[in-house]
Amino acid sequence: MSSNAHLWLLIVLSTLFWGSNFNAAHEVAGIVPPLTAAAERFATALLLFWGFRWWTGKAESQLQWRDALTLVPLGLLGVFGFNYAFFIALHTTSPLNAALIMALAPLISVLLSVFLLGSRINRQQVLGIAIAFIGVTLVITGGNFTQLQIAIGDLWMLGACFVWSLYSVGSKRYAPHIPSMQFARWTVSIGAVALIALALIVEQPLHTIPQLSFKSHAVLLYMSIFGSVLAYIFWLKGVQEIGPDKSAIAFNFVPVFTLLVSLILGVYPDGIQISGLVLVLAGVLAFNGVLAKIVTRRSLV
Repeated sequence: MSSNAHLWLLIVLSTLFWGSNFNAAHEVAGIVPPLTAAAERFATALLLFWGFRWWTGKAESQLQWRDALTLVPLGLLGVFGFNYAFFIALHTTSPLNAALIMALAPLISVLLSVFLLGSRINRQQVLGIAIAFIGVTLVITGGNFTQLQIAIGDLWMLGACFVWSLYSVGSKRYAPHIPSMQFARWTVSIGAVALIALALIVEQPLHTIPQLSFKSHAVLLYMSIFGSVLAYIFWLKGVQEIGPDKSAIAFNFVPVFTLLVSLILGVYPDGIQISGLVLVLAGVLAFNGVLAKIVTRRSLV
């Protein structure tokens, strides 16, 4: 296997882990309170990230005290804010709905980059964003555009998608000097501490966690190891070597893997969800110029 194929395998595995995370979160949503679930998941992730740091022992950049002004708000936003909204969302929406909404994250990040980073987008990208938004709107409205009755879980997931996009753009705007793995470890640590602290105040994790079943602990452990640590490490490794522009399109495998896991578990999507998935993927392909290339090649044949 070539080194490039190996890197693409890591990227695809990370999207598999993220996609199955939606199914896993839905599995424990009705059993574990949202803050308690997030606290257990990220307490484990925190230990694993720092264990990995100790094991590798590689030198990193020297952080300054002023970097805390960047890391703390981004950790609270991207890790605490996203995961709190994520776990609440999966109480009242399906894994596939949530994954389809989350597929908008790269596109929303581009829109935010226009306002926060002064980036520019072309007509092809605007078309792709419009198609993807139509697909997600179809899903969250159930196809009934005249009476907008959006599930509260879908709204929470839209909020989660937005804060994740802010986190992504904010990291580029305010922390480009911090190595990606170091940035991930610190923001995860800050977000984990906030999740644990609020869980102790609002919920009763010390009482709830010992009473959870082995299955619930196993699901949260899976989300921690695969969805919070390995997925991030694999993704960053692939992005660093292949480049963010080429690897970004792989992020759109996330709802596909969520759908495949749902099928394996015996949960079948309806026609609206399938139509939404097709539109979202078409929008992403249009955004990345893939559809234009396909049309050009066919016209030349």
